[in-house]
Amino acid sequence: MRFKSSFRRLRDKAKIQIIRQCLNGRFKASDAIILTSSPRSGSTLLSQILSAIPKSCVLFEPLHIGRVPEAEKAGFSWRTYVDPEIDWPEGATFLRRVFEGRVINDWTSCEMSVGIAYNAEKLIVKFVRANRLLPWICNSFTIPAPIFLIRHPCAVIASQIKYGWDNAKYAPESPPYLDIYPSFRSALEQLNSDVEYLAALWALDQLPVLLQNAPTPWIMITYEELCLRPQRTIERISSRLNLNLDLECALANLKTPSSVVSSSGISGVNGWKRQLTREQITKILQTINKFGITFYSDQDEADYESLYGVKTADHIKSTGYSS
Repeated sequence: MRFKSSFRRLRDKAKIQIIRQCLNGRFKASDAIILTSSPRSGSTLLSQILSAIPKSCVLFEPLHIGRVPEAEKAGFSWRTYVDPEIDWPEGATFLRRVFEGRVINDWTSCEMSVGIAYNAEKLIVKFVRANRLLPWICNSFTIPAPIFLIRHPCAVIASQIKYGWDNAKYAPESPPYLDIYPSFRSALEQLNSDVEYLAALWALDQLPVLLQNAPTPWIMITYEELCLRPQRTIERISSRLNLNLDLECALANLKTPSSVVSSSGISGVNGWKRQLTREQITKILQTINKFGITFYSDQDEADYESLYGVKTADHIKSTGYSS
């Protein structure tokens, strides 16, 4: 048994070394396909769909500071926010290395085989810790339009609770971008339950993107659209990014639940209605409303006219300004 364990470690170490040699510096940062969402929002599923791009590989969660020491050394935290107009050389240097395929370890390469790495010509970078960075990333790099994936907060929180996130006994920290929004700071001070903390955390992760006035340099899609109208949604992404994406393969990947979905027990667009109580749903929706996010209700899908409307950012800002 000890011999098998040692052999497995040596085999895994050799695999990482080969993948690192295959990918290191192979890509241009300006060609990276970036996918960002909050944790438990379906990003793994979408990355599997995008892997239908021929000769592509998925770089997994390079901003996980517990698994990627280089990210923490560069100054990233679990939920880093940087003002879009700020020059941050250390952060930009690290992310350039990410986009060039130079940040490879057992964690970031967990979604690829040696064969995939050997043949890769396109790098897909999947983040669940870059939402608050997205405006800064778009200002700092010349890149294809990133994909911003948003999912119903009740679904996200139901999955987080199922996954063991319901023991957050402290309110989310107030990020710097709230300095000019007194109403949002006040909303944080009024939280008094775990489910409200998780709802506020979800809202704070979406706000840096939602506060940007249209037109924006990213592609926004919802998890619900992806599940209910997959072909139309995939074609929208493919057209915007001019991707040579195998639609048949992408749709086949969509039908295969990711390991993350399987472990959480929350699937589809309305599984959260069986997991959450009416009181929890009410608290979640009331909390996000305090942050000006009103396009989600107890319906399965968002109010798309509001979500994609040109006045969304102004509405959220006016809510934040109010006393």
